[in-house]
Amino acid sequence: MTDRLRLFFISKTNRKKGLRTMSRYFMYGTSLGGIEQLMMLAPNFPQRRSGIVINNHFNCKGGIKICNGCIAKVKSRCNTNDCFCFKEKLEADEIEYTDLIRDCFGRIKNYALKNRLKLLNNRFTGELFVNHNHKERFYYAHYKQDIEIWERTPSHLAVIFLLTANEVLWDISENAVCLNGFDFSQIHLRQISTEGYALYQTAKTIWSGKEYIRISEIADKELIDDTAFKIIINASLIAKYGADVFSIKK
Repeated sequence: MTDRLRLFFISKTNRKKGLRTMSRYFMYGTSLGGIEQLMMLAPNFPQRRSGIVINNHFNCKGGIKICNGCIAKVKSRCNTNDCFCFKEKLEADEIEYTDLIRDCFGRIKNYALKNRLKLLNNRFTGELFVNHNHKERFYYAHYKQDIEIWERTPSHLAVIFLLTANEVLWDISENAVCLNGFDFSQIHLRQISTEGYALYQTAKTIWSGKEYIRISEIADKELIDDTAFKIIINASLIAKYGADVFSIKK
């Protein structure tokens, strides 16, 4: 028995001697492998590659700035790097999903993220929500507080969008939603999935401005699956552009 334990816990320096090595993850190869990796990265998701902080790109307090006289430039499609003219272009039906993605993430130099964004853009069908249940939970959260989504701040909308995307996450976080904010200390993570944990970390990042999740983590397919990726990216668009994003259908 002692010999077996010695072989199990043998260090990697003895590989050349033909001895067994211990895996970093106890749940490797099982259905719990993904969430174990996320839990080991908590609470700040240490840098794996580019390490660009999500909050620097996802938030835009008070909405984006619009230059004077842009209404006349709508038809000419002014350079998005200089002035996005969001409100005016939206009213003129000049805004598409791909425009938002480009404006929000175009300057990020992370090829893994760019590839995932390209796939997400190609699959866009005019709906930001994951499914009908997600949409129903989202709007019911506002209905309970008797407030329209247009009256919410962009960051508040984005956090509710994230929390309502996962049924289990919403069950444990619904009571933490206040009229003007969120009490994350009231959210006790239990039986949470890998997806739910990633959404929770993103919500904390957007709301608090602290580094709970990074672009490099979101771009990693081993940590964030396609469904969670879609939710996080769409939440980032909401955090930057507000309720108007729900008007984008193409």
